[in-house]
Amino acid sequence: MRTYDVDEAADFLKIDRETARILAAGGSLPGAKVGRSWVFLETDLIEFLKDRVRQQTSERRAEEAARSELQGTIQAYRGRTTPRRRPLPQLPELGSEVAPAEV
Repeated sequence: MRTYDVDEAADFLKIDRETARILAAGGSLPGAKVGRSWVFLETDLIEFLKDRVRQQTSERRAEEAARSELQGTIQAYRGRTTPRRRPLPQLPELGSEVAPAEV
């Protein structure tokens, strides 16, 4: 089982050294502080990276599904064939039924 220091772990994950240190100190990146140095197991780094890939892939799929649903709603709205307004009511014909106005 191979171990990495902060620089090697950062290179492995393709991130900045300071980012790796901050992630480790915050508990996001699994590692142990031995004395004044951080030590990371290769298997833990691989699992960390796999988890990030799964999480981000899931988020992208959810965003795409929401975008697709919104696009479908927009298309349905634009493709509407019925008028949005209510039709005017039919009024009775006015004729002899109306009495002349008194002056």
